[in-house]
Amino acid sequence: MDGLEDVIFVENGRFSMGLDLGVYGKYLDETPRHQVSLPGYFMERTEISIRLWNHIRDWAEGNGYDFSAAQKIPLMSYTQYSAEYPDFPMNNISWVDCIKWCNARSEFMGRKAVYYTDSTLEQVFRSGELHFQINQIDYNASGYRLPTEAEWERAAKGISSYSLDYPWGSGINGSRANYKLSGDPYDDGLTPIAYYNSNQNIVAAEMSYSGENQVHGNETNVLGFYDIIGNVSEWCWDWHDETGYNRPTTRVSEDPHGQDYSFEESNMNQSDKTKWKKRVHRGGSYKSDPSADNDFLKDDLRITSRGVEFTNVNRKTIGLRTVRRNLDDALWFDKKKISYHRWFLLDWYGYFFDSGKTWIYHSRFGWIYPVGEGSYSNWIYFHHKKGWLWTSKYAYPWHYDPSDSQWYEDLSNSDETGWFQSKVDSQKYKWGNGI
Repeated sequence: MDGLEDVIFVENGRFSMGLDLGVYGKYLDETPRHQVSLPGYFMERTEISIRLWNHIRDWAEGNGYDFSAAQKIPLMSYTQYSAEYPDFPMNNISWVDCIKWCNARSEFMGRKAVYYTDSTLEQVFRSGELHFQINQIDYNASGYRLPTEAEWERAAKGISSYSLDYPWGSGINGSRANYKLSGDPYDDGLTPIAYYNSNQNIVAAEMSYSGENQVHGNETNVLGFYDIIGNVSEWCWDWHDETGYNRPTTRVSEDPHGQDYSFEESNMNQSDKTKWKKRVHRGGSYKSDPSADNDFLKDDLRITSRGVEFTNVNRKTIGLRTVRRNLDDALWFDKKKISYHRWFLLDWYGYFFDSGKTWIYHSRFGWIYPVGEGSYSNWIYFHHKKGWLWTSKYAYPWHYDPSDSQWYEDLSNSDETGWFQSKVDSQKYKWGNGI
């Protein structure tokens, strides 16, 4: 998808979440270890890059979205703030920024958004700040969202084992992750996404732990995820609940989404944001100190460690990695009814008449036969062409023809209704109701 999505499927299953109280008793919000079952889901292979964030953000700001001012100045490296280096992980974004961006990415791609401002799930959350209630989340939508803590930890561990301190097991050195003084050329700053791919350059540093002397491997975890720990910590959906793992209902959980504070909404003093609840972020960052495992500070690079922050706070140490459910939206779920009987508007593809059968009449193309999912994967049989083309909201006006493996542009917006032009040789074809 030209860099718009690079996901790994995490199989459904049960895993052990958290720590054993008898072994790590001092980490009270991480204990006790408990069993969690999750359905399958897709998760981004890398942390979301500045390039991708900006691409979606720029589209979103022209379509009713607003974001914090701080997200426009992410940290690129230790001293670099220029957009010339966009493949570092996005950072300096609040939790609220991330929720809006996930919705914007869903809409841009033609997927159904997940987060809404109302219980009817009609008003997509695009602006302002909001403490969501559980009935404002559409878990049956295919769109992008922040992972739950359980989804993040399941993907990080990659297997059901509960003995992992880090994605590879125990022990850490500078050749495996970006953390405080780990010895990479960007020390005390971000590394590019997927930097630890066997080509990492590690030199001696205070906490490299001889990483410069190690054989540099491709440091994905067992499922293939990069930067699960270090670089930037990653926002999760859940409120931070210090005693949540101790609840009887948590001991064996089915697809948990964290404590729901909806009923405390009226008690949240909106004018005093320091009294808000905090959300969780996971995985530690380039500022994390693996030697800080004591009674006062903890090594937040450990998989089970839980960082917390207010939803409206921007940190250069916090970014995101998105997930989406393993399901599809109904074809053209986003069509809009207009005043004419059985006529609809698809804002990216135009007007069409729903015949009530498999064929529809399109205002530009005549009789067509569409199949597929949402507005993100559409196969369309053109009556005049007598063949299939593929397109989507993010690809339009381009259509792909599998018969010759070529892309064709719909020229309707250039006053050549019904005509398509080859990207390869600029040859034109009349496959619609041409003029």
